[in-house]
Amino acid sequence: DRERGNKMDCGGNKNTGGSERGDGPCGACKFLRRKCVKGCIFAPYFDSDQGTAHFAAVHKVFGASNASKLLMRIPAHKRLDAVVTLCYEALSRARDPVYGCVGHLFALQQQVCIYLTPILSLIFPTSLYLYLLLPFLSNNWSPEIFMCITKV
Repeated sequence: DRERGNKMDCGGNKNTGGSERGDGPCGACKFLRRKCVKGCIFAPYFDSDQGTAHFAAVHKVFGASNASKLLMRIPAHKRLDAVVTLCYEALSRARDPVYGCVGHLFALQQQVCIYLTPILSLIFPTSLYLYLLLPFLSNNWSPEIFMCITKV
């Protein structure tokens, strides 16, 4: 068993089958061109169809071994959320190699800024009131949003 562990056989415990439907390897094992063993840590999350493309992105960014180790350390009931996050991060990094998912967050922050500016300018006619009240409105406000709002 130790020799197989060094080859990275998907890890996991031995209580589930290789694939959810049992008709071949999971998407991760298909991408890695290896047999999907019983208890494959990736099988419940990467199906043999779309899972291959998603796992390819995860493998490119994080590596199969690191993804496997990460999933094995997470409780089983939280693994789906972890896989969704890994896929989102990896696909974002493929689209935007410099910023990854942070680029999407910046774009959303800019949209918030654009939509809040006219509303807050009606509520607070001067930037002085806005400057004084902004720290008390929310702990989630960043200096970038404040700079955007005060430009009005």
